[in-house]
Amino acid sequence: MTSSLSVTGYEEFKNILNNYGKDKRIFLLFSGSKDDQGNSWCPDCVVAEKPVHETVKSSLPSNGIFIECSVGDRASWKSPKSPFRTDSQLRLTNIPTLLEWGTAKRLTESQLLDIGMIKILFEED
Repeated sequence: MTSSLSVTGYEEFKNILNNYGKDKRIFLLFSGSKDDQGNSWCPDCVVAEKPVHETVKSSLPSNGIFIECSVGDRASWKSPKSPFRTDSQLRLTNIPTLLEWGTAKRLTESQLLDIGMIKILFEED
């Protein structure tokens, strides 16, 4: 399986997690959906995309999987009933958010502009 992939929506997100065993470290980037030109409606997501992708290319652990997950359009994301907000394992409050699944490691918004912080998130405890 590839070490980097994209999913759209909550159901795809939950389904893809079942494909990986405990031997993999799963890193998830949550961002706003993109239009036909590949641009997100979320300006912070657009700005964070380059430093995150560059760091993934250079520093993703060998046992790491990077999954970019679209939370949907602005209205879907802003709804208090968004499953990305209500899921007890996620409880997202901001996008973009980069996290390691199953841990407390999480970076949001402007933290994702700092390549050093992203590299620290990728390090083993």
